[in-house]
Amino acid sequence: MFIAEIEFRGRITRQKAAEYLPGLDFVKRSRKARGLILTIDSGGGDANATEILYNKLMEISEIKPVYAYVEGMAASGAYWMACAAGKIYCMRTSLVGSIGVISMMPNVSGMLRKIGIDVSVMKVGEHKDMLSPFRAMDDEEKRRYQLLLNDIFETFRVEVGKRRKLSAEEMARAATGEVFTPSAAQEMKLIDGIMPYYQVVKDMAAVLKMKAKRKKIPPQRTFMQRLIGTEFIGGAIREAMDSVLDLQ
Repeated sequence: MFIAEIEFRGRITRQKAAEYLPGLDFVKRSRKARGLILTIDSGGGDANATEILYNKLMEISEIKPVYAYVEGMAASGAYWMACAAGKIYCMRTSLVGSIGVISMMPNVSGMLRKIGIDVSVMKVGEHKDMLSPFRAMDDEEKRRYQLLLNDIFETFRVEVGKRRKLSAEEMARAATGEVFTPSAAQEMKLIDGIMPYYQVVKDMAAVLKMKAKRKKIPPQRTFMQRLIGTEFIGGAIREAMDSVLDLQ
């Protein structure tokens, strides 16, 4: 019997979600894995990937204890992911929160005009090119896109409020897009405590009435990813294009 340990660091992407799902499935299925401690150091990332990981962690938390431990940062999508845990702890120097949604789209039309490049667009559907980098959105498109962001934010907000048992007033205070210090986050009920990692392990072991035996569960990467690194293969361009909608 052991306590499973999984470390999630860096931006949340769909590829990373795919790498972590096998390990999470193993923890869910294994009778020897009595509980899970998820260590997080992430500023968030792709909204869809975040929800995939959150849902999988919720499946685990329904059958065995899950604790989240914040090393460095659990912001935006990473904090949403942490909320799947029954308990959230962090270091004294961690940052927590950034409950919000952001979408940034470049508009390169001005630069292209200066260098004499025209872009021809053929489309079916009035708003099919609404997110095009070759023109600015009009007021109606901005309104529609804001509604889309509002819907995603509402899903995020509702899940956090439900998992952390926050009132509407408490949720409004927390969901400003800000990051908070551990003491402020604890006062706002966003975390359960501030302690070193070994104490979190001892706490879970005591709850499970077992020795603090641990086993690290690594993400499942391909041979080439292990050889030269995920970041090299994907590069900043792929991560930037992974999703227009980010929780970060």
